[in-house]
Amino acid sequence: MGKREDNAIATRKKLISTANQLIVQHGYENISVDAIVKASGIAKGTFYNYFDRKEDLIFELSKQRFAPITARTTELTNDDPLSNIQRYLVDFMTVIADSKIGLARQWVRYISASSANNAKWQFDVQSFERLLMKLIDLNQLKIATPVHQLAQLLLTQLYGVILTWCITSETLDPVATVKRFCALQLPSLLGPYLVKK
Repeated sequence: MGKREDNAIATRKKLISTANQLIVQHGYENISVDAIVKASGIAKGTFYNYFDRKEDLIFELSKQRFAPITARTTELTNDDPLSNIQRYLVDFMTVIADSKIGLARQWVRYISASSANNAKWQFDVQSFERLLMKLIDLNQLKIATPVHQLAQLLLTQLYGVILTWCITSETLDPVATVKRFCALQLPSLLGPYLVKK
């Protein structure tokens, strides 16, 4: 890679890192492209070489936070499919919980206020679909498994836990709630699609 490509990568990382810091300090809704470029020391025109709008940068930041989880879908263990799916769901919720309740509340307000943020939902659904397809490839789930419907159903559960945590943070542990859901519901939900060994 040449110096120009290295500089482009560094600039992009700087914009993302600066946006992350500003979001933690001020919230998703309270930052602007002007604030991001000012804090990063990068020209406003340069920002638009990398992102069309603030929402695209925030979406990229979200993808980076979840990249280790989505990458693990290609490195599934020989565990049963329920364990692999539980690991994914628990890891997903752990990323949210590690961000702390204040940021989760800001995210819920931000993501629900704009139809442009549908990309996050679609990204999460597609990531989970890849996990389910990998389990089908490994002959752990049946070919007839309704991949899209299951991905949407399970992610709706996760998003519901996030919202509930935002409402009742003092009484609800989101990671423990997802673990309970997996223990109580996953076996019956996925039972019809498990390949009998």
